[in-house]
Amino acid sequence: MSTQTLTLGAETLAAEATVAAVEPAGAETNARKARAGMAMSLATFAMAAASGIQAILYLGRFGTNARTDGFFVAFALYSTFGVFSQSLRVTSVPLLVEPGARLSFRRFATVLACVAGIVLVLTIPLAVPLAAVLAPGLSHAGRSVTAHALPVLGVAMALQLWASGGATLLAIRDRFLTIAGAYISGALAGLVTFLALMGSAGVQTLGWSMFAMSVVTCGWMLVGVRRSGGLKGGAVTRTNQARNVLAGLARDGVLVLGRTAIYLAFNVLFVITLAFASHAASGGTTVLSYAYLFASYLVAGTGMALGMSSIPDMTREARAQRRAVVAATVPRGFRYAMLIVAPAMGVLIVCGAPLVHDILPHSLSAAQVVTLRTFTALLVPWTLAALLVNFLLPVLLALGRARLLGLVALPLVLVHVAATALGSALFGVDGAVGAFFVAPALLGGVLLVAGTGREYAAALARELASDAARFVGLSLIAFGVGWTAGIALHTGFVQAALAGAIGSCLYLGGLRIVARPQLETLLRAVSVRPAAA
Repeated sequence: MSTQTLTLGAETLAAEATVAAVEPAGAETNARKARAGMAMSLATFAMAAASGIQAILYLGRFGTNARTDGFFVAFALYSTFGVFSQSLRVTSVPLLVEPGARLSFRRFATVLACVAGIVLVLTIPLAVPLAAVLAPGLSHAGRSVTAHALPVLGVAMALQLWASGGATLLAIRDRFLTIAGAYISGALAGLVTFLALMGSAGVQTLGWSMFAMSVVTCGWMLVGVRRSGGLKGGAVTRTNQARNVLAGLARDGVLVLGRTAIYLAFNVLFVITLAFASHAASGGTTVLSYAYLFASYLVAGTGMALGMSSIPDMTREARAQRRAVVAATVPRGFRYAMLIVAPAMGVLIVCGAPLVHDILPHSLSAAQVVTLRTFTALLVPWTLAALLVNFLLPVLLALGRARLLGLVALPLVLVHVAATALGSALFGVDGAVGAFFVAPALLGGVLLVAGTGREYAAALARELASDAARFVGLSLIAFGVGWTAGIALHTGFVQAALAGAIGSCLYLGGLRIVARPQLETLLRAVSVRPAAA
């Protein structure tokens, strides 16, 4: 359950974007991009495998209860900060690459050190009051678990931030094998630590696993940075900029953090939702965390990955035809993402939750199976909105609208707080989770208008809504029939397995009707073999 897997695909494609930013296109550049992508793909596969093993073992060993609720509140903060750290890989490269660099490597490192210091202060000496803010609805025992988890995860957050900064510098220097080695070694160290402490550390085992992973990943990155030239590079510090150290540091901080504030704001929305949802029955916060992690993996592996892969081409084309860039990238990517996301959500709702209950009887009770299904269904609108946002953010960056993205970060959080409070007041925990999509949907609308213009945005919004309705409707019908057939044929484990199998077959068959071009494109990509050298 490493936080890096939330950026599955984006980390791989950020490598390609970095290579494109460093030098112009050409045969050698394409070869470097291929090597970078291969290295990062291997790294993300290793992290995903380690995360999946830990997720299954944690759920089977500790189940869902008040203590796991307390831990996952702290873990949500760690995951959010992890995504923010990884986003630096994309947003900071243009500030550091010559010609035209605006920061030296040393000033960049100083900014990250200051941010890490703030994190350590909040999560170590202020852990108890921070736990009360993050989990107001938990019992005293649950908040105690949160408070004990925050110092360990706080150090892990600081180390992950430094690791991301190191990965940024290494990517600029074309040291992608070092980056991949750091992440692979960190993932393995985390898994070994998890297995070693699972019998003694209790629900805090996952926290210590993240700590070990961060130590190894950060250490490997920093050694790589030192061997590749240290902090020499980037913009040359001017004398007049160095006169006022604090003012210069503040300007550097705004320059670095302002470009990625929207990513931090977007991901902190779940921390807010979880705070409202902490009033749920014991185990509810844990169940919601698992449902969110599943949905966020889908968004990261489709929307963010496909969106970030287009940054170099979009940047070259954006200055010529703004609308053409959006029309050529967003609808197409959204369709392919929905082709995967819609059935994945259907599988979890119809058969995933019951299968977990049957395979790991100590993990989810029958009531929590219903809760997991409910939360997953309520997260479907958020998933659609999050996909749209993750496709549009690279477009706005390519269009040079980073300042606008910084300005909408705070209003996004405020709108989410208001919507969640209203949903919670009207419908309780389900209302809080159901309101999760409101702020991201509004953000998607703002980005759509900013990227295309108001008149064209309306037509594009209708096209995207039609695509979403096609795939969600097909998934609903296919897995609804599968669920009905499963009930009629058997019960328990066999029922869930049959429902998933029948629903998947019907969905694949239905794609020939509602998405034949996309299906044929994917089949050609899988079946066509590369030409012999």
